[in-house]
Amino acid sequence: MSATREIRLPDRFYLPRTDSSGREIHDVMPWEGALRYATDGERVGIQFQDGRVVWLGDARSTAEALADDGPAVSASFAEDFEGVNLDALVGGLREYMERHPILKSVWEDDVAQLDSLRRTPARRSPLPDEAA
Repeated sequence: MSATREIRLPDRFYLPRTDSSGREIHDVMPWEGALRYATDGERVGIQFQDGRVVWLGDARSTAEALADDGPAVSASFAEDFEGVNLDALVGGLREYMERHPILKSVWEDDVAQLDSLRRTPARRSPLPDEAA
């Protein structure tokens, strides 16, 4: 493996903050003590202030370092993507991961969840003439 270097991921991987001009910027790491996302050329991980890197996709390492919110995350995930064309989104993400394999470990679980949402029939309230 080569040396670890900082990388910038898409905004959805960061928490927002407001700059001095009032603009919302997504650049805050979502874990206490995390400094940046990093790569060694093959893996993507989270580098912490103490110098350690937790590699994403390494279940044992990730589980030790990050809290698991379980069902709350799944429900929130479904709400975040309500009304989105999931076929196009999943297809686009898969194409992007093929072009940039280093992001596969980062997005693989998200794509699986999106694929699951895509196959789940949409829940909707009955129309007035459908009631009773």
